[in-house]
Amino acid sequence: MAINANALSNVNSTLLPPTITGPIFNKAVESSAIMSQARRVPLSVSAATAIPVPMDVPTAGWVSEGGVKPAAQGGIGVKIMTGKKVALLVPVSDEVVLSNPAGLYDQLQQDLPTAIARAFDYAAITGKDLKTGSAGPFLDNLSNATNTVALGTASQANGGLYADIVNGVGKVVDKNYDFTGIVADPRFRVDAQLATDTTGRPLFLGNDQAANAGIAGSLAGYPTSFGKGVSGRYWRAGDSVQTVTINGTPTGGTFKLSSGGNSADLAYNAANTTVQTAIQAWGGVYATVTVAGSAGGPYTITFPAISSNVAAVAAPFTVDQRNLTGGTSATAKATVAASGAGGTDSLIRGVGGDWSQAAYGVGMDISVKISNEANYFDGTTWHSAFQENLTLLLVEAYYGFVVGSNDAFVLYTKGSAAF
Repeated sequence: MAINANALSNVNSTLLPPTITGPIFNKAVESSAIMSQARRVPLSVSAATAIPVPMDVPTAGWVSEGGVKPAAQGGIGVKIMTGKKVALLVPVSDEVVLSNPAGLYDQLQQDLPTAIARAFDYAAITGKDLKTGSAGPFLDNLSNATNTVALGTASQANGGLYADIVNGVGKVVDKNYDFTGIVADPRFRVDAQLATDTTGRPLFLGNDQAANAGIAGSLAGYPTSFGKGVSGRYWRAGDSVQTVTINGTPTGGTFKLSSGGNSADLAYNAANTTVQTAIQAWGGVYATVTVAGSAGGPYTITFPAISSNVAAVAAPFTVDQRNLTGGTSATAKATVAASGAGGTDSLIRGVGGDWSQAAYGVGMDISVKISNEANYFDGTTWHSAFQENLTLLLVEAYYGFVVGSNDAFVLYTKGSAAF
């Protein structure tokens, strides 16, 4: 799509036209594992909408000519779906808007659908807000499924991972629901690729291995959509709490702690205050990081929340300990364990079941508004777009999600699976 230099800066009113926003948000559906499986229904923004969710198939009966026609005994359950707003404010330099609008549009096409899909999937599956870790917008969520299977339950001799998947199918089918597909964390795909029988032959072949890197694939013959919203572990965002453990028992030398293009060489027995000072010296998101722990580690690195309703901005750490000396296994790779908000692992690896029992709605047209004069709050400070030469892009959308019956789904949890 060709966009001239004024396309984003000179738009009637503040609302970008559907010709620009439409292609962006069509991709939100393509990026969402849940939306690719659940059915879409109309949703009103201004009022609760009654969404018919099929609970059973009506039963027909044979009648004689002129006989009384039997009334259907099956019913249609009604769920109430209410639109909930998801929003994102993106500050962009005026220079970028004016000099490279096409590049900005390409970036919007890539980032905005992903951000919306992640927030929606995480809320629909775990019932939580991806940004804050608090309760999410939907009363219904798939973590309430009554059926569970821990991956690794079946031994290799008894079918291994393949048997685990099929046992989950059985739990759903036994409650008189169809099993139409799975949404899965990408690590479920890896576990499937590693699964073998007792002679070392792969259990999953071809499409069942889901060897492609995209969202679509299959597991045990069932259509599968892959997305990180299943577990909520988005590594690229970093984690607000990360624990660094130096392996072995070094008696000298240094280790290199790195994050976001910054690095610091620290003594093998550095105190937590020394590590904290080194990190804070990097400035930016690192300026208020705290470090706890004993001299020599483990060190617990924490990015503080911006405010009560805005989660921490974090970045992942890596450690190079090859310059340590002495001790046992002093040059072995250090361990960085992440466990903070924005990267907390739900330990859910897949949700399978009857996806006619899950419905989502999108209220009104998803909108992108622009302004180069408004003020905005970043969680701690108010900014003036006019004074700082910024263009603000405000993305807003309304989504709803309902589940017909918790019996219609099974949760596949990590269990003893490798990943």
